[in-house]
Amino acid sequence: MKKTMKKTDENAVIGIVTAILIVGLIVIVISIIQVVYVPIIMEQREAEHMDKVAEQFGFITSVIDNQANYGKKGIPIASFVTLGSKELPLLVSSKAYGTLEVLENSSAITIQNNTITNIFPFGMIKYSSTNAYYLDQSYIYEGGAMIVSQYQGNKMMVSPGFFVDYNWTNSTVNLSFDVVNVSSIGLKTIATGYGIYGLQTEYNYTSTNMFFMDVRNITINSHFSSAWFVFINSLLRDAGLNSETNPSQFVLTDLGQSLELNFSSNLTVNMNLKIIEIQVQVGPGWIK
Repeated sequence: MKKTMKKTDENAVIGIVTAILIVGLIVIVISIIQVVYVPIIMEQREAEHMDKVAEQFGFITSVIDNQANYGKKGIPIASFVTLGSKELPLLVSSKAYGTLEVLENSSAITIQNNTITNIFPFGMIKYSSTNAYYLDQSYIYEGGAMIVSQYQGNKMMVSPGFFVDYNWTNSTVNLSFDVVNVSSIGLKTIATGYGIYGLQTEYNYTSTNMFFMDVRNITINSHFSSAWFVFINSLLRDAGLNSETNPSQFVLTDLGQSLELNFSSNLTVNMNLKIIEIQVQVGPGWIK
């Protein structure tokens, strides 16, 4: 009888130890998944979300460009932006959030000749991410350009309607810039969260063509001046102007929050400027 009880006790102890080992193994496996694999999975999800936002902003850029080109009022078009991404079910993870906003008069272009200075402000549409695992990024529609911004810098993904023509025989430079100015309508100018939000855009008006002669200086005030610097410098080079081989032609300077383009008096510089206003509302519905 005593031997039987002892054997039963031993079996019970073995069962308890086995259960503890199994639970411990499960805890270890879950801990490994939580510590090692969850950050990798979430980083990949947030990276895919950033790619999705880039695609959506590319579509928004295309929509606004078409509205600016055709110039038809009374036809609001809805686009959509996914602000963030959800956490993983059953495991400990964090959501990714985002902010979509319309910022009026956040940038400006200044054109100066020998007699007068003209300043033309314009706004932008901006998406900013608040990621938990992946690198934060911002996507911006500004002046007709689509720009991506990270903490390392910013880059222009879609070019605006800025053109340069250089006639080297008479040293004449003709510039043309169709500036898209986005302005808000009503009070719906910002959305924050992780859901899908609509963005309504509608053509409002196009200014008369403004012609400036003997331009000496052009300044673009923008938080993304390095993207504008690379773009304009490339335009000037492609047109045949080169500040390195011929520094007497122009000086292009990135000042961090603005970009300055100074032309030499040896060049005759003329500029055509047109302002195209697009009204924007964040969220569903349309206010009139």
